[in-house]
Parts: sequence; structure tokens; C-alpha cells
Amino acid sequence: MTIAACYLSPEGIVLGADSTASTVGQGGMHYFNFNQKVFEVGQDSTLGVVTWGLGSLGSLSHRTILARVADGFVANAPGSVQAAADAFIDAFWVEYQAFAPVQRFRALNAKQPFVPGGNAGNSRTEPEEKEFGSLKAGLGVGFCVAGYVLSNRTPAAVSVFFDPLGATKPAGQAMTQEGSAWWGVPNIVDRLISGADVNLKGAILSSGKWTGTQQELEQVVATQSLRAASLPIRDAIDYVYSCIHCTIKALKFSSLPQVCGGPIELAVITTDRKFRWVRHKPFDAAINDGDCDD
Repeated sequence: MTIAACYLSPEGIVLGADSTASTVGQGGMHYFNFNQKVFEVGQDSTLGVVTWGLGSLGSLSHRTILARVADGFVANAPGSVQAAADAFIDAFWVEYQAFAPVQRFRALNAKQPFVPGGNAGNSRTEPEEKEFGSLKAGLGVGFCVAGYVLSNRTPAAVSVFFDPLGATKPAGQAMTQEGSAWWGVPNIVDRLISGADVNLKGAILSSGKWTGTQQELEQVVATQSLRAASLPIRDAIDYVYSCIHCTIKALKFSSLPQVCGGPIELAVITTDRKFRWVRHKPFDAAINDGDCDD
């Protein structure tokens, strides 16, 4: 799991994410805290990507697919951020469709659910039902392609999510106004900045105690929002960092799995400069983890 963010500003783009990658083994969940989720698209680029969800397509990494797309931009530069995102979506969709776990999940999904003592015909067996549930939880993956193209230097961001149940190639969704978007585990940010997350609002609506409409609840919650109308780019960087940091710490001190953690990575793309790292772990980061100077 991940906490990933994109902040869209008139001055540019801020991308941020934690570094935890999780896997499921025989002993339960296992975590690696030095994964990379923010990428520059190529080198000396005006485009970046942040990802959340599924960490790779088996032996084919997100890094490799992004590099291949960037290679294509050398000869055929995209005319917009949307065009760059569409090129990435096209490339990733081909590989995602061919990914064996996705194909297996779709085959299991075509069967009827397992029913104890009543299974027959085209129903999943009990082991298949467990496999289906495990695959369903881990095959979704999202990306946000952001930055600008040199033809107009207008910052933009386009997000896309690949669902294993999706029958057709997903379309990218452009951010339409200044502000932030959060993916992966946005609950802590929603509670901290917006006043409530979707789980809390759902619990209130289903409690039987709330007599108003969902829209009226949203209006009440909106009055507690701490969102600023506009942030200078350096404050936007601080905002993204602070929210990711709070998410990591909130999960650390909760009873929930610590699915976010490790070094926080931040990148900025301003309209007068290309992709720059604000915080980026070196390749010896995992080696130095926990080392002391004395």
C-alpha cells in the first residue's frame, strides 16, 4: 500500500510518496521500506510520475515501462501532458493485460462464488475462493503523470487506475483545479485536512442517527476543512511532505498494518525548470538504515 500525492499549482507540480512495499508470504505480510514510487520520465525531463498499488508486473518493473515510454518521447515528443499520459496508458495496458495474475483473476471471476456444501458446475472451489480474494486485494495499480510540455509550460496532472476487472483500457482523469490529490491510503489526510474520511462519513450515514441527506453531511464536514485556497510552491512541498509524514506516523501508532513508511520522496517540476528532486534516497539507503555515527 502507499500514500501518494500530487499537488497542482500555477507554479508547477509537486509529487510525493512514501517508500514502503508490502508482500504477502507464508508468514503473513512483509514490508520493504526502500521502494521507489516517484519517477522522472526519462532524463532532463519536464514530466514525472507517482504510482500506488501493485508494485510491479512480476519481472517487468514500472521503472522499465516508464523508461520505454520515455524512449519513445525522444523521437515523438508529446504535445500535452494528457498525450504523455495516454502514451503511458497504452504501453502499460498491453503489459497489464498479459500479466499472468490478472489473467488468472479474470478466469476466477468468471466463475460463480464458492458456496460451502452447495458448489457445482462453474463455481469456484474453496481454495480458488481464497486465491480470488487474495488476488483481488493486490492487483489494482494507479499512476499520476504530471508536469508540463515545452510548447506551453502549463502545469497539468492526469491520473489513471488499472482495475483487474476492467474490460477496456482505462481513461486518464485530468486534475481540473489547483490543489492536491491523494491515493493509496488517503484516510489520514482526509481526516486531518477535510475533517472526515469516507469510512467515517459512511459510518455516520449508516448509523441510523443521522437524519439528513448525504449532501447535507458533506456540507457539515466541509465547514471543518483546513484547506488553503492557494499555496506557493515551497509551501505546497511542505504540505505534501507533512501530510505523508502524518500518515506514516498515524499508522505507526495505530493497531493497523503499517503499510506506509520509509523515507519520504518528493519531486518538484516548476514552469521555469525541469524535474528536480527535493528529497530522494540514495542507492545505499537500505544499507545505511539504522546505522549510527557513534
